[in-house]
Amino acid sequence: MFIRFSAIILLLISSVAQATTEVTVSLDRNPVLVNESFVLEIVANDSLDANAFDLTQLSQSGFVVGRTATSSQTRIINGSISKTTRWNVVLLARKIGTFNIPALRIDSVYSKPLTVSVVKSNYSTAQSTQTIFVKNSIEQADLYLQQTVKLVTRLYFAPNVDLQSGTLSDPMLDGASIKQNGKDKDASEIIMGVRYRVIERIYMVTPQSSGTFTIKSPAFNGEIGTGQRRSNFSNFGGTKPVTSVGNDIEIKVSSIPKKYSGSWLPSDLVMLNEEWQPNQDTYEVGEPITRTFTLLALNVNEEQLPEIVGKYPDSFKTYPDQSESHSEVRQNAIVSQRVSTEAIVATKAGKFTLPAVSINWFNTKTKRQDVATIPAKNITIVPSSNQQSSAPMTNLQTPIFESSNVSNETCEAATGQDNTDGTTQSTSNTLLSPLMWIGWVLWVLTCVAWFITNKRSGKSTNQITKQNKSNKNYDLAAFNQSILKQACMNSEAHLVRDELLKWAKVEFTQPVLTLTALIPLVNPELQQQISILNSSQYSQQSTSWSGKELWNAFKLFNSNSKTVTPDDLPPLNG
Repeated sequence: MFIRFSAIILLLISSVAQATTEVTVSLDRNPVLVNESFVLEIVANDSLDANAFDLTQLSQSGFVVGRTATSSQTRIINGSISKTTRWNVVLLARKIGTFNIPALRIDSVYSKPLTVSVVKSNYSTAQSTQTIFVKNSIEQADLYLQQTVKLVTRLYFAPNVDLQSGTLSDPMLDGASIKQNGKDKDASEIIMGVRYRVIERIYMVTPQSSGTFTIKSPAFNGEIGTGQRRSNFSNFGGTKPVTSVGNDIEIKVSSIPKKYSGSWLPSDLVMLNEEWQPNQDTYEVGEPITRTFTLLALNVNEEQLPEIVGKYPDSFKTYPDQSESHSEVRQNAIVSQRVSTEAIVATKAGKFTLPAVSINWFNTKTKRQDVATIPAKNITIVPSSNQQSSAPMTNLQTPIFESSNVSNETCEAATGQDNTDGTTQSTSNTLLSPLMWIGWVLWVLTCVAWFITNKRSGKSTNQITKQNKSNKNYDLAAFNQSILKQACMNSEAHLVRDELLKWAKVEFTQPVLTLTALIPLVNPELQQQISILNSSQYSQQSTSWSGKELWNAFKLFNSNSKTVTPDDLPPLNG
């Protein structure tokens, strides 16, 4: 027991004595080629945590620091224990010259500094010998401020590469907007008789300041398989890290020309179109008209496209809707589009000329200012066909009054009133009595028949009315007035919009898909509140909106729009 205990103590003492006493560094090759990655290996004679080595010590080396792989190993030979921790750091040289890797500190022990020589290489030849490399290309290097250009990055893999993992960073340019367009594309390309797998990624670069700049290439960092078996004493060993960076690109950005006027919009091509629904030259007063503007531009970021708004006389009310914009790459060009929709309602009949709609833009091809225009439009507004004349009602009532007069005269003749000549009265009674009695009998029979028919139709009408009410109540199950009220009280704009559209679906016969389409169908008070709601959500200028005021306008519209049903009519003989 004493011997075993002594052996354990000796092992512990030897392990303590094994605390980091040496740190060595080496390169997989030296000199190295520019734009080609190489591996710096750092070895410490102890079992250490991966974070024991601080990578920031390499920030002043002049190299691009890529991925780092850490492994540890423990050996026991004839009772002697040896431990090592290894860091493999991928570095990449971006410039030609001589660079120094400083003395690296690990656990209070420093390594010896290294000198690295970076030499020039034929870029195309170097690519053909590399297993992984990056290429960048740009359509145009001479740009104007806020002109969007397409940057294409291609990542190449040789067929013998066993890729385990990897990431591709984005390009970098100070003071510019850079975003990826679409998804990565997978293709293949033959280089020097070797078929490479190619991953293509497209970026949209929009410089926000003028001058000369350099777009820094995206960097690929990954791990590839080495074909070696993993050691029982090693945490790593079947892979090695790789880093590849493509060519940087220099661009020149010109400022806005002094002679240019209007909102700045640099583009290769700008088109402005419109669409009317319904598409006609004559409309009625109060008829809702949908006017849609489509602005299309090449090599422009979608956020740069301005809102298009029509100009109208005072007798027109307009209700703008939320615009939509998007960008995509078509035939090697960036195509951006903004669609703006507004509802128009004429309040007065007459002939009107709607002014032309135009937008200034700068043609980057001809380097001069151009104008995209929608010409003026002549339209005719006629009175609404829903207006009804009261004359037919008067004509329908006239026979009733005439019948009443005849009946009164007949009654007077029957009772002998208002007659001064007794002889004439007696003669009239004698001559008219048979005819009068026949008339009275026919009149009574007509009244009875009318009463029976009206009673039956009344029941049918009541049944239909009750059925309609039942159907409407069933449809209104989707609309909860309490939810609308609570949403208004809490000023929850999105919930208010949803509930108003549910209500409109059952309240009006015509389809109502947007709040803009609902505006012409309600009273002025509710129109104003819905317009304010739209503006608060979609207008470029901040607009305050009160849900309580909209709720009050909604209640007012409901109270004024109640229709009288047959069940609400007073009794005919009341």
